[in-house]
Amino acid sequence: MKYILLIFCSLLTIQFAQAQCNGMSHLCNRTYDQVAYLTTHNAYNSGEDGFQLPNHNFNIAAQLQFGVRAFMIDIYDDNGSTIVYHGFTFLGTAPLSGFLDDIKTFMDTNPNEVISIIFETYTTSAAVETELQAAGLDTMVYAHTLGTAWPTLQTMIDNNERLVIFSESNNGDPSQPWYHYVWDHAVETDFSNNAQSDFSCAFNRGDSNNDLFILNHFITTTFGVGDEAEAAIINANPYLIDRCLQCQDESGKFPNFITVDFYELGQTMQAVNIMNDAVSSTNEFEQLSNIVVFPNPAQEVLYIAADDQLDIPLRIVSILGSEVTGQVSLTQNATTETVLDISQLSQGIYFVKIGNSVSRFIKQ
Repeated sequence: MKYILLIFCSLLTIQFAQAQCNGMSHLCNRTYDQVAYLTTHNAYNSGEDGFQLPNHNFNIAAQLQFGVRAFMIDIYDDNGSTIVYHGFTFLGTAPLSGFLDDIKTFMDTNPNEVISIIFETYTTSAAVETELQAAGLDTMVYAHTLGTAWPTLQTMIDNNERLVIFSESNNGDPSQPWYHYVWDHAVETDFSNNAQSDFSCAFNRGDSNNDLFILNHFITTTFGVGDEAEAAIINANPYLIDRCLQCQDESGKFPNFITVDFYELGQTMQAVNIMNDAVSSTNEFEQLSNIVVFPNPAQEVLYIAADDQLDIPLRIVSILGSEVTGQVSLTQNATTETVLDISQLSQGIYFVKIGNSVSRFIKQ
């Protein structure tokens, strides 16, 4: 009986492990371009590794443990060696190999994780390939063909093709199908934001028809230095999740790479989880229905057309899962339309639920 129980527990462990994709079982059947990834801007540039004027307090090894799954890394040629630094070498340099070794160690011990790297490249694709081979990551790279569908995370995990490489330089060789020119595949928002007022959902580099969406969500000084005080504000929810959803609504594109500085400040992982429907508020409201809410966004009054469902009590819930129905008053009840006074709600994203039907609205 003891051995049967051990075998049973082992099978359960294997089944559980296989059911997790980037930590969430419900992501396994989603394609790569349908998933949000917490992404670190200038990921290598950490105070922990001795860099001056850092973008992060903690290094890539710590970022991986936190839940970061995509990394922006600047790489340069230094007399035949590939190194990283930000802007000026006197602020700190390091070999790329150490960071790739950290990623390899993590991927070996976490076989159900899909990782992406976006290189800002000032060296050759051959140099990148040499570094990947030295780290043992070359056997894990995924090669995507333009115009074809992205695989599911589970397929990438099953095939052990779990590392996706992008480069901002279009200098790849035809023999390197895994070396993806990022602007063939992604579109981004502007990265040069010096204040919150600079944030916009307008597209910058890349074609709006590309599959992937990079949402740059960090503030730097006029000298390109990360602003830790601002990061603490803009990385907090509901600020961050509101911007993710706002840009999704405005652009019609799902934010894949939610890119931040000082990732440990605020609730960055929570925002990514919400975008991936991984918390209770969005799990409950995952299947949005045909309730019509207007205007959307709304400021003072929200109209809800829900046909014969008006006799069922409605609920209003914030994107973070807090019920705020008590802050909303019913000002009129018509045959096919409910009129709600939402003036007491704070700005943000909310769900309205009537029976089993759900819809989403933005309070401005």
